[in-house]
Amino acid sequence: MKRNTIYIFIFILSLTSFSQEKPSFERIDTLEVLIGTSEKLMIENKMYEALELAFKATTIAKKLNHHHYLSHSYFVIGNVQYEIIDYENAKINLQKALEYSDKSESKRLLPYILQSLANLYYEDNEDYENALIYYKKGVDIARGKVPPNNFIIPLTNLIWTYMDLNRFDDAAPYLKEVDSIASTIHQDAILGKSSLHLVRARNYAYLRNFKKAEENFEKMFQTLENEEASWQKGKSYFYQYRAEMYENFGDYPKANADLKKFYESELKVFKEARIKNEETAKTQFKIDQYEQELETAGREKQLLKNIANNNKTINYISFVGLLLLAGIVFFYYRGYESKKKISEILEIKNAELQEATLQAEQLSKIKSQFISTISHELRTPLYGVVGISSILLENNPKTEKDKKLLNSLKFSADYLLDLVNKVLKVSKIDSEEKELIKTPTDVFSLSQNILQSFEYQAQKKDNELILEHDHSIPKLVNIDALRISEVLINLIGNAIKFTDKGKIWLRIKPLSIDAKTIRLRYEVEDTGMGVPEDQKEYIFEEFSQIGSVYDNKQGTGLGLSIVKNLVQVMGSQIHFESKKDVGSMFYFDLDVEIEDCLNDFVSDSQNPEKTECISAKILVAEDNKVNQLVTKNLLKNIGCDCTMVENGLEAVQILKSQRFDLVLMDINMPVLDGMQATLKIRKYDTTTPIIALTASELSEVGDECKKAGMNDLINKPLNKNHLRDAIHRNLIANSFEKNT
Repeated sequence: MKRNTIYIFIFILSLTSFSQEKPSFERIDTLEVLIGTSEKLMIENKMYEALELAFKATTIAKKLNHHHYLSHSYFVIGNVQYEIIDYENAKINLQKALEYSDKSESKRLLPYILQSLANLYYEDNEDYENALIYYKKGVDIARGKVPPNNFIIPLTNLIWTYMDLNRFDDAAPYLKEVDSIASTIHQDAILGKSSLHLVRARNYAYLRNFKKAEENFEKMFQTLENEEASWQKGKSYFYQYRAEMYENFGDYPKANADLKKFYESELKVFKEARIKNEETAKTQFKIDQYEQELETAGREKQLLKNIANNNKTINYISFVGLLLLAGIVFFYYRGYESKKKISEILEIKNAELQEATLQAEQLSKIKSQFISTISHELRTPLYGVVGISSILLENNPKTEKDKKLLNSLKFSADYLLDLVNKVLKVSKIDSEEKELIKTPTDVFSLSQNILQSFEYQAQKKDNELILEHDHSIPKLVNIDALRISEVLINLIGNAIKFTDKGKIWLRIKPLSIDAKTIRLRYEVEDTGMGVPEDQKEYIFEEFSQIGSVYDNKQGTGLGLSIVKNLVQVMGSQIHFESKKDVGSMFYFDLDVEIEDCLNDFVSDSQNPEKTECISAKILVAEDNKVNQLVTKNLLKNIGCDCTMVENGLEAVQILKSQRFDLVLMDINMPVLDGMQATLKIRKYDTTTPIIALTASELSEVGDECKKAGMNDLINKPLNKNHLRDAIHRNLIANSFEKNT
């Protein structure tokens, strides 16, 4: 019983056959079919399909400039949005319907539009005063123009609203009128009969006629059973108003019993409304898309209008010139022909421009998909290049020349990997932000590992890397280690790029601390070239680079743009101070949780050598032979024994017969992939840590990995320090859970 919308639904279908004018019979027929079908779909509760057809009708009516059908289309759109509880947009579109109805010769829609607007104001924040205004206007216009049976509903809504404002005396004349109309109609044919019984019951309660009030409440409840669409909300009104009556008559046990049933009914109404919110999201997307198309069509129409106006001006000037320069008709004729050719060329160019715009939009979508795909595919072979070059370096090359060549190879591979990651990150820059993946992390060890990864680049430019860490910071805090690493790697990489024979500091210091949280400040400072004043405003924009085109600095100009977005995802802002030829400092603050229990469990020592080697038995599920070789050597270098399997099915089978301290699970494998394998493993083993290995963007697969039961995930190519930290972190967390 949602404000008697049956008044609109039952008679709305009868309005499509009217046309104000007939500029195109075929299009008018199409409009009537579209609107009529849309209204039937709305009555069948197929709101999304109804909305789509109403939008198509609006587009055609707009081209015909047909006010009646524009009003009708917006009226249907507004009522769909009202039914799915998108009140804000419903109000906008019903106001448009009212505006076009005023411009139309026909006013048949007007009482229905006013009724819908009144319902909106009543339901939205209980704005009874504005609802009353529209109800009265609708009743005044509808009186004598709609069938008596149809007129009962707007009268009932008006009476109801007066009663909600406690203006029973104002409601009395209208109640008398509606009773008079109802007496002339067969009781079974009265529309909205439950609402009529309700306002009678409330009026008798106000007049202190307890017996009559109860009789009408009972009649209302019996009538509701035949009004399926109104059943749940009608029950809420029934229990609400009857509880008020019992309370006014001092029968508190019955009042309390009805209030309890009222709350139960409201809970069901709330659940139904929550389901409708999904339809609201679809509807809003469709509205945004339609408005964009409408705006584009408007611009194209204005452009063509301007061209037409210009052609008219040219023709007028030509005509005046012909009269004034009759003696040089030949020259004028040639000029006229020239202008005509230019006009034809302009029309051709405009058509080509429109075609080029469409092609550019398609190419942009293809480019974005291509970048994402190719970046993902490049990571897998890069894993092999980076990993094998790292292994060869650790195996002590025989000559200094070999060592230099391997260092150059690793640097080039790392640089290419960094570029691939940045391109992939930018291609996803507008995607929805994912949930932070926070894990207990040793910020000192993490920062030291990041600095160590830049030693080769720093030595090449005679730069000194300095880590300043306040030892009052707890050893383990809950942070998104991956995003922190991305930010610091970009900032330190930038500092090295623009610094020669200088110093680069990474500082971590506490700003405030309490029992559960600590506020950390991260600073990256260098003694490099600094940022010129005229470039400070846009250094965080994509593809912007410090200096001029002659500075010969390598890079894409994506790093700081990525930093800005990542820091915002973590709930902070990036700041910087810089002076040309003196240096720069970038910093940001983070509020993080302290892992008290894990800090008590692990050693308080800040000596990173303690985590250099880890003794653990690890199962590796990886189908790529090169990746198997690299991963096996990395694990051997950090002190771990490993067993290799080539697909998820083999991993599931071996874990049933053997115990492992940890599993490294590749996501993409034949036979059974990593996600499916983890789901099967978690049915019989819920304790062994499982770390996902993937070449995909972590934000794309993070949620799926969590749902499958994985504890952590690492990007390929693997870095020895990052791999060691991840294994160490998960082994500590697993050991702590077992001990508690």
